[in-house]
Amino acid sequence: MSRASIEQHAKITPAHLARMAYVYVRQSSLHQVQEHLESQRRQYELVEWALARGWPREAIVVIDEDQGKSSATAKTRAGFARLLGAVASAEAGIVIALEVTRLARNSPDWHHLLYLCRFSATLIADAHTIYDPALSADRMVLGIRGQMGELELDSAIERMVSARWHKAERGALITIPPPGYEVDEAGELVTTSDEAVAHAISMVFEKFAELGSARQVLLWWQSQGLKYPVRRIELRAHPVVWLPPSYGMVLRTLHNPIYAGAYVFGKSETVRRLGGEDAQTIQVRRVKRSAWPVLIRDHHRAYIGFEQFLENQERMRNNTAMNNPEPGESGGPAREGPALLQGLVMCAKCGRKMHLSYGGHRSQRVYQYRCSRARSQQGGTDCQLVGGKRIDQTVVAVFLEATQPCAQAAARQANEEARRQGEGLRRYWAHQIEKAQYEAQRAERQYMAVEPENRVVARALERRWNLQLEALEQVKRQAEQALQAPVLLSEEELEKIRLLGADLSALWQAPTTTNRDRKRLLRCLIEEVQLRTEEGRYAIRIIWKGGALSERELVRSKPGCAQRTAEDTVELVRALAREFDDAQIARVLNKQGRRSGLGNPFTQQSVTSLRGKHGIPKCSKVMAKDPTDGPFTADEAARELGVTMSTVHRWLREGVLAGEQLTAGSPWRIVLTAEVRQRLAGGAAPKDWVGLSEAAKRLGLSKSHVAYLVKTGKLTAVHTTVGGRRCWRINISSAACGKQPGLFDQMINAHCEET
Repeated sequence: MSRASIEQHAKITPAHLARMAYVYVRQSSLHQVQEHLESQRRQYELVEWALARGWPREAIVVIDEDQGKSSATAKTRAGFARLLGAVASAEAGIVIALEVTRLARNSPDWHHLLYLCRFSATLIADAHTIYDPALSADRMVLGIRGQMGELELDSAIERMVSARWHKAERGALITIPPPGYEVDEAGELVTTSDEAVAHAISMVFEKFAELGSARQVLLWWQSQGLKYPVRRIELRAHPVVWLPPSYGMVLRTLHNPIYAGAYVFGKSETVRRLGGEDAQTIQVRRVKRSAWPVLIRDHHRAYIGFEQFLENQERMRNNTAMNNPEPGESGGPAREGPALLQGLVMCAKCGRKMHLSYGGHRSQRVYQYRCSRARSQQGGTDCQLVGGKRIDQTVVAVFLEATQPCAQAAARQANEEARRQGEGLRRYWAHQIEKAQYEAQRAERQYMAVEPENRVVARALERRWNLQLEALEQVKRQAEQALQAPVLLSEEELEKIRLLGADLSALWQAPTTTNRDRKRLLRCLIEEVQLRTEEGRYAIRIIWKGGALSERELVRSKPGCAQRTAEDTVELVRALAREFDDAQIARVLNKQGRRSGLGNPFTQQSVTSLRGKHGIPKCSKVMAKDPTDGPFTADEAARELGVTMSTVHRWLREGVLAGEQLTAGSPWRIVLTAEVRQRLAGGAAPKDWVGLSEAAKRLGLSKSHVAYLVKTGKLTAVHTTVGGRRCWRINISSAACGKQPGLFDQMINAHCEET
């Protein structure tokens, strides 16, 4: 034994041997744990080293729970924390590692360990040397080795990061691509060879261009029952799977510049902060687009152009109200609110956007366009405050006037768009069916390839084959349901649209046209609307998308001057007041969508005020009602007949039940005679009376024709209950058409006798 070895061995005293020996085993990554087995074996053999130095086997503790963890920090290393606790409590006589850098590669953790070992008289040993931190010379060497280990780690990381940035600047650093792209054998980024995935990604951008918001794209995707392609990066092969769509999936696709053919590196950065509960926190934050360190346009084949990508980002930023620095800074997406010009109105005095506000009493809220930026920033008063309803009506009138000549062209374009969307859906479901067929055929081939005697494997493959067949049938059913509705307009419907083009206002006011639809139409053609309040009038300037201008003037209403209620509404109240009280009249007017002169819904008090203003007398007569025949209202008739209200309304629509209304929305007056009760209220029917299907079969007619004959009274029938279900029982002998076969036979016999 050399003199140096004797001196090193002399550092181990009986006091050290009376304590525990701790062997610290660690490798930096899971790859090293799995592949670098020789290094792992050498570390565990340090137990033999401790035995040779005099520690009994029961006094040797192996700490190996930090396998696969880096020594750059101690926060995630439970084993290192346990080791520090043993040293601090003077339980450890020596700490053994293959190399001292295995213990820590950062100065705070390393010097903390040295500090504890110095004052607890604990030795530190590696495969070659034993150190006593209580000795200044050994402590200096350990300090230098710790700094060298940290420098070595930093240098290795810096080399790797520099090489990574150098490769990224050339656009050659390709990681796991999102769905829609793949990395070929040459390491180049190419569009996916899966047509279903590529078509789904294209549909996302097409629907966003049409609908204008990511949420509307998600709602459309869900309404069609479609699934969304997602890359599963947590799996080894990183496959693309189809999952139910979510808002985050759509946003990730729309925000990713890779689909615009751009290579981007450095979209996020890691920020380290001190303080808080942890000594160090790591945050990942996004980098603004203008500060992206690497941006290479036209790097690969794109789904959309880069300019379109920038427009989409601006559109989504405007849709997010919480990102607007000031109220009304951006119009946001089209919603269902009543203000049709929200986001389009500009103040002609200061050039700022006017935002939407509401005024009036809570029960009579009215919307207004307000320019309050100057007040919020400088104090004082609002620049302008304009009532919104009349402004909207004026702009809409100009819009309808401008678009009236192109109604038929717009209808044909809409028809072509519907055809294109229908083709897109058919392609999507064709790809899904083809994919499901492939999976089923693949499962079949696997099942057929196994030996029949190997039942353990055959049963599993048979179950897998059955599951794939069920999945194929489910996809086919979903495709059939999604594609069964017709999407194209016929030539006859296009002709009707051409005729309706002369009255676009009726289409605009149709109940099926929503405020969201109206706002989208206005935003298609109108760039902005400038308002200026002048003495006694409003000056309105409409700037169209192509740069054309339209100017209108609107006379301001005098303060406190109420608008008159429409004359046709007054006349309707006059007619209704002969039979109904004020509360019933208010309900009828509101059902028809009528409003008072102030634009408010009618109430019992407002109807009373309107009658007094126009001298309309109150209803004084009480309609006599026979307790048997009526007349009854719809809900009373439903109770009399023992059916639901929806059934009574359906019978009224189909003509099965007779009734009348004074006007739309007013109560029905229905007379229930004994014959009507017998026919509709149910009860026993003669045994030879048959159901609708059997009657159609015996009479040689369609079921719809037989139903028509029942409704028009040409066939005797009753509405009865069979097996808990309401249905018709029909007397087919009461039909004139049922005698046709006999008449035909008589005519044949007569003809034979003549000849």
